[in-house]
Amino acid sequence: MGLDRRDFLRMSALGAGAMAAPGLLTSCTSPPAYAPTSTFAQGVASGFHSDTEVVLWTRVEPLVAPSVNSCDWQVSTSPSMSPVVASGTEVVEAASDHTVKVLVGGLEPGRSYWYRFEAGGVRSTVGRASTLPEPDAELESLRLAYASCQCYGTGYYPAWRDVAARDLDGVVFLGDFIYEAGAIQLLRPVRSEPVAECVTIEDYRTKYRLYRSDPDIQAAQAAHPWAVVWDDHELHNDWNRTDITLNPVRFAAATQAWFEHQPVMPVDGTRIFRSLRFGRLAELHLLDERQYRDPPVDTLLGVTFLTPELARSDRTILGAEQLSWLLGGLAASNDAGVRHQLLGNPVLIGAVRLLDLDTPELRALDPSLLRHAGLYLNSDAWDGFPAERERLISHLVSERIGGVTILTGDIHSFWAGPIRADFEDSSSPAVAYEYAGGAIASPPGDQQSALAASLQPAWDLVDASRNGYGIVECTPEDVTVSFLGVDARYRGSPVTQFATFPRPI
Repeated sequence: MGLDRRDFLRMSALGAGAMAAPGLLTSCTSPPAYAPTSTFAQGVASGFHSDTEVVLWTRVEPLVAPSVNSCDWQVSTSPSMSPVVASGTEVVEAASDHTVKVLVGGLEPGRSYWYRFEAGGVRSTVGRASTLPEPDAELESLRLAYASCQCYGTGYYPAWRDVAARDLDGVVFLGDFIYEAGAIQLLRPVRSEPVAECVTIEDYRTKYRLYRSDPDIQAAQAAHPWAVVWDDHELHNDWNRTDITLNPVRFAAATQAWFEHQPVMPVDGTRIFRSLRFGRLAELHLLDERQYRDPPVDTLLGVTFLTPELARSDRTILGAEQLSWLLGGLAASNDAGVRHQLLGNPVLIGAVRLLDLDTPELRALDPSLLRHAGLYLNSDAWDGFPAERERLISHLVSERIGGVTILTGDIHSFWAGPIRADFEDSSSPAVAYEYAGGAIASPPGDQQSALAASLQPAWDLVDASRNGYGIVECTPEDVTVSFLGVDARYRGSPVTQFATFPRPI
């Protein structure tokens, strides 16, 4: 009898555990430097693309196979790789850092496929890919892991080991796949990573090779298809659209390296915002909150009072084209009867207000007081673009778009709470719910938990004591989000599901 999807997951988990075993329950600040020993030293990966196409990815290591200039690939309906239903050969060249990326078409909608590569007589690990269902398909469930922020130097990847072993439909990665500079490593040095800041394309490529050398992320990428967007550290901290014109060479280097090393096919220049439709059950809208955003206003480490400049109606985090695409896509999906709208959202949408100045008493003293006046924690998130946030919320209300679940990264901690039509009014209806899913390995900020009790509006949960990731599960009747925590200082850390949020629609 052939292997099925669950058998494949068990094999992947055993492989990951065996590779991780030497470092179980130990921490290490100076492991050996990365030295590739296999032809496919960064493993394999696949990406969602359409209902008849999948993206396959690998890299042929030139330090191990210097004479290899081509790579074969095969796709099968079984993890045993028999029968083969599609195959081909790709060129391997230094111009793309010896990466191999294939868009395989002509496949059946809504099913798993398995794939492998072969170069120089060596075969890769077998990975799993999936086509999207047909747009009108009726699905009983959808289970996606979502994650972000995986600084290699500040932690191991037990979260990815856990993801590899779970029965999931896919993984959503919301940014900070690499960290371009070493400052974050001072917060929690765990294992060796170069500290010099990335500037050239070779700098960025070196980071991707190192991060993907970890056996646990390799297991997670082989086990499940991925949907990936970037945030800031794929270029540099807190970047915005002005960086593209001020330093076009660095921007081109960073984005080229990202596309080389991610299972994402470019479709229109550097555009990465896109939607993935999972039948009539859910649509995932993946956002780019960097390359179109306006520059920040003056802040102190991101903390800022709401000012007229910050509240300008023309300030944008998404840019006009992406905002129009998002609002139109939400409405169209809602009109088509899709039950759940998921936003793959790199930075927090919900307000994190440390000091509420929009009170009846203060408004009586100053009728010109700005709506939602106060002191905000992070103007790099949507708190720095309040007019655009209001535009999105107003659209959800006016178009009667329900079932919106926001999956968020960036903040290195777990957050859960409603997005209300008017967050000054705790009885105002919730138009969406937001769930920030921690960080894979980047240091959590314990001080955020201490702030939680004083925030206005209140959040249902703030936990900055652990690393980890989230799982969102959709059924026709409800959506459930779970938070899973680890201690990334230890390669063999156990994984604990510490919070669950069931929500009927």
